[in-house]
Amino acid sequence: MGGEIVKKIKRSLYFLMVLVLVLSLLSGCEKEKEVVKETELTVSTTKVEKRNIAQAVKYPGTVRGVNEVYIMPKAAARVTAIYVKPGDRVSAGQTLLTLDSSDYQAGAAQAQAGVKAAEIQLENARLALERTQKLFEAGAASQLQLEQAQTGYDASQILVEQANATLDMASIQLNSCTLTSPINGVVGAINLSLGDTANPTSPAAVVSDTSRLEIEALVSESEISYITTGAVVDVLVKAAGEKPFKGKVDSVAGVPDPMKRNYTVKVVLDNPDNRIKSGMFAEVVISTVSKDDVLTVPLAAVVPRSGRQIVYTVDSKNRAREIDVETDLRDNKYVEIISGLKAGEQVITKGNTLVNNGTLVRVVSGGAK
Repeated sequence: MGGEIVKKIKRSLYFLMVLVLVLSLLSGCEKEKEVVKETELTVSTTKVEKRNIAQAVKYPGTVRGVNEVYIMPKAAARVTAIYVKPGDRVSAGQTLLTLDSSDYQAGAAQAQAGVKAAEIQLENARLALERTQKLFEAGAASQLQLEQAQTGYDASQILVEQANATLDMASIQLNSCTLTSPINGVVGAINLSLGDTANPTSPAAVVSDTSRLEIEALVSESEISYITTGAVVDVLVKAAGEKPFKGKVDSVAGVPDPMKRNYTVKVVLDNPDNRIKSGMFAEVVISTVSKDDVLTVPLAAVVPRSGRQIVYTVDSKNRAREIDVETDLRDNKYVEIISGLKAGEQVITKGNTLVNNGTLVRVVSGGAK
């Protein structure tokens, strides 16, 4: 009896396993019949157009005021007071800082006393000369005595001049303890702190007239012939904003730097709102070779692939199509197309790094212009 029950259970389990296997196979077949839907990639396009283009080259440089002064201390003395800080606007003659002048005050007082002593000696020599002159005229003094009196007077005059020169020097040294700005401008730097000892070989402060700025750029000999004095150029100063500033070529060197073999080009630009600070890094963008009415696409449209340059267009079935192109001149926005495209064709400018030849795409507005 018990054996029959066990057999029935085994048969039931067998049929159950077969049923599960069959259902699994049927389910797998159904999945195989499902169609995988292709995903569209969203891209933006722009039209291939003709335009004038000029190849722009960027030259790095550092901004400085056209009138920028490094104020050198003339005395090695301790800093006793600082009256300004970087960024302050100052006037010509305004005191920036002072140095300890106690030693120079003593020297000036001694020089003043020397002048008084020399003047007294000169007065005595003058009186002696007058007396000797009268005696000589009366026959009571010899020619030698008269000459000696004249010599004494002349020597006393020289002593007075020497004493005055010593006083002038002492006054200059005393005045050198007060450092003033020689120009109207903005304090660029104060390189000393209270208690520091000024070094006559190191600038104590920098004052710059930043209303007009200057940038020096080094240009190679292959491109210097395209640059002319007076040409308007773009100046990029990222620390002051993304928008380029307008500058003008002020001078072009006629001979190259003997070491670097590059030519120095100076560019000046106005800075009325003081947005650009002296010392900021800048790039001068200068157009060299130019062409008119040539086919162009935005720089973003061209994708480098394994030594080739390609662009992607979109066909009638909304699929990306890869096209090899040849390029030439480029500026900061566009590149010239020599072959591979025609005017009016649409090229992908956004999303082109994600597609391949034949990728299904969906075009939306907002491409590069």
